[in-house]
Amino acid sequence: MIRRRKDREQCCQLKKGYYHLVTDGWKDGFLFHTKLQYAYGMIVMGLLTLLFDIKIYGFTLMPNHVHIIVSGTGGECLKAFDYLRLKLSARLVKDGYAPVPDDYWFKLVPINSQNQMRSLFLYVDRNPYEDGISVPGGYPWGSAYICYSFVTQMITAPAANTFSLRELERITGTRKAIPSHWQFHPDYGLLPISFVDTSLFEKLFNSPKDYLSRIVKDYESAAKVASSIGETIAYSKEEMDDIVKRIVQLYFSGKRLSMLTNDEKGKIAVMLMKDYNMSDTQIASALIMSEHLVAQFLRAKDYGKRR
Repeated sequence: MIRRRKDREQCCQLKKGYYHLVTDGWKDGFLFHTKLQYAYGMIVMGLLTLLFDIKIYGFTLMPNHVHIIVSGTGGECLKAFDYLRLKLSARLVKDGYAPVPDDYWFKLVPINSQNQMRSLFLYVDRNPYEDGISVPGGYPWGSAYICYSFVTQMITAPAANTFSLRELERITGTRKAIPSHWQFHPDYGLLPISFVDTSLFEKLFNSPKDYLSRIVKDYESAAKVASSIGETIAYSKEEMDDIVKRIVQLYFSGKRLSMLTNDEKGKIAVMLMKDYNMSDTQIASALIMSEHLVAQFLRAKDYGKRR
């Protein structure tokens, strides 16, 4: 409790700016079990922009955690998290599931540059793709599909001004006046085009090709963001092979992985850990080495990465 109190105090001291708000990964449960719960989560995301002095530029609802790219003060972001946790927990209980734990928390990471912001968009949008749930931009429980996509023209829903006040209160759970242009879909909840500010995304990515090539190939950016919030990346075998192939071409021109000495592979192992946040097991698989030998390289004095 004392730690949480200090965390809250520190959060309230953060000035207005851009942040990555990421909730804890709930190890023993899910925030969303059903499509209706996801749809409700979409409505709650919109309400955050209505009830608190924040803007949302991108987000993804994952089964056991949430990523949000947001601007506001630390205090407003804290209020938004508290509201999000309260509403999702109440919905779980209503549907017969366990509530969100009392100690469920979040991280609020400042975004200080355009490169960091670009990397963050890629990371947040990459989450469903990395977990094998969906292709990039094909996930309905987030904002990725509303940029550089005709899907927003295909998925439309009645606007708020077509509902009675009583219906809106039932749908949203609040008596707060709802913007007339907000669109409520019976299956997907509040459509993200209603409340997500896409201006930053459009400035950071020049074209659909630029965005998609980065989201699939910019492994370094994903690794940096993951490291900053204590997450790991589940690289596929193809991705690990692609990363190793790039490194070999860059630093050992004219050679193939099979031609490298163990010493040269040891240098690559350090890069994979440092730049891509790979585990010993992932590195061993990527370099076709024993995990024991990889661990020796990473702890060796000559490499100096683990001491």
